[in-house]
Amino acid sequence: MGPLALRLLGRVSGATPDAVRAVASLPPYQVALWPDGWEHLPGGGILVRDTDTMAEARRWYELAERNRGAAPMDRAMGLHGAFVPRALVSLSRHRFASEQAASVAMLLVAGSWIRQRRDQLLRSPGRALRERALTWSGSRNGEPLDGPSVQAVLSELVALCVAERLIPNADYRVRVLRDNGFGVGGFRCIVEVRLESYACRRVMDVLAAGLVPWNRVMARDGRPHPLIGVEIRRPAR
Repeated sequence: MGPLALRLLGRVSGATPDAVRAVASLPPYQVALWPDGWEHLPGGGILVRDTDTMAEARRWYELAERNRGAAPMDRAMGLHGAFVPRALVSLSRHRFASEQAASVAMLLVAGSWIRQRRDQLLRSPGRALRERALTWSGSRNGEPLDGPSVQAVLSELVALCVAERLIPNADYRVRVLRDNGFGVGGFRCIVEVRLESYACRRVMDVLAAGLVPWNRVMARDGRPHPLIGVEIRRPAR
């Protein structure tokens, strides 16, 4: 895209020239997986991981497979903001040797959609970059997690924090619920303890910080959304 086109885009979108240039220069694989559907691997490789939209699209495709003969769902998926080409969804957890290899592969299977997606991001480049800035992943986020494994991590973390006197020595009851709402599924970590409100807030902050290595924060509705959330409650009795 030439300098004149970039300046015109900046005027239309109201974004800074730097924001327009940043989005215009994104490699194709990042456009396809925006805002956080990739992980850089040692040696320059790329691991594809679900974005919220990819995970939601997978649910639509699975529904279509269960209801064979139903009308194509692409239009409905688009209206719900859940359309990602099936070929891209199927690349989740795939590893590429390099950024260039990832870009070439995705352009081959969804080049037209990626170009449309870049145009969409360029209409609000500042917003797109802010969305990306909200996301982050802990160093152990790539490890497979399920309810029992998250509960084991949380129980061990509570015991460690008590031993290190980071939280009060109390009777903590821990349970983990799967959160399968929109997009990538997460976990609700519910800790019941009989403490004053100010102490509960302190416990929540400490445990949330301790879970950072396993956590991942997505961007949802312009706000950061952790996939592992911590709730502190007082027991009913």
